[in-house]
Amino acid sequence: MNDIMNKLIVAMIIFAAVNLRGEVQPQAPEGLLKGTYVLNQTFSDEFENGFNASKWYDFYPTWNGRDGMFFFDRKNVSVKDGKLVLAARAEDSEKATPELKYEGKDKFSTAAVRSKTRICYGFFESKFKVMNAQVCNAFWLNDPVDPPKKYRPGNRIEEIDIFEIFGKCDSASDMHKVFAMNTHMGATPYIESKVWLEHASVGYKLPVNTNFAAEYHTAGFLWTPEKLVWLLDGKVVYELENKFFHRPLYLNFDCEVMKWVGFPDSADLPAEYSVEYVRVWQLKK
Repeated sequence: MNDIMNKLIVAMIIFAAVNLRGEVQPQAPEGLLKGTYVLNQTFSDEFENGFNASKWYDFYPTWNGRDGMFFFDRKNVSVKDGKLVLAARAEDSEKATPELKYEGKDKFSTAAVRSKTRICYGFFESKFKVMNAQVCNAFWLNDPVDPPKKYRPGNRIEEIDIFEIFGKCDSASDMHKVFAMNTHMGATPYIESKVWLEHASVGYKLPVNTNFAAEYHTAGFLWTPEKLVWLLDGKVVYELENKFFHRPLYLNFDCEVMKWVGFPDSADLPAEYSVEYVRVWQLKK
């Protein structure tokens, strides 16, 4: 009888998550999404058919990692068992290229996945499990301008961090117990991790009593002309008035070594950040 009830409950949950047209619905509180939101297939991916190179870069086209910390390596991006996997690895410095050694990127490699096109406004949702290592796992939006304007004065760079999470931290830090959400703005010229002028940020670090590396969670983000709303496991946890973010941005997943938290223990690597799905809905026009 218990098995029958469990199967019935699962079936009801699946049915409730899908509308009559077969579209998966957002995990959002009732009333949060005003109007009819429809799934945007260009930015949504269930990762059931391998890595979709028509949607995603398996690297960051204008950035190869923070100096003195790590470099993005395409070998660290894969799809396994229907999940996008971003890995972090300890590297053999003796085998690093002279360029990587010069920039101090010879000790660790990580991974980045970036959408090939930009999007403006919508509801963004991902189901994820972070790596069990002292590495930042992130889901974020950024970069409204193309080169050469990006590298010239007179424009603005923008970033919205849906989340930044550490799966593990040493005893001196409690960042593994934080769900970090943030917005960033700055003036151009802008060069990732090298030049960020007039940098200003507003955000919130939500204390949590959970291990993000032990099980899957869902993160949601509502971006409208009026507001920015962050969700964790279907519940609203932070909200801002949208005063600045009104231009299309790229969608990113990545993992990074952060000097301000400390380098990961090589014994914890390789480690993997898994994304079961990313789904994006936009208001029907």
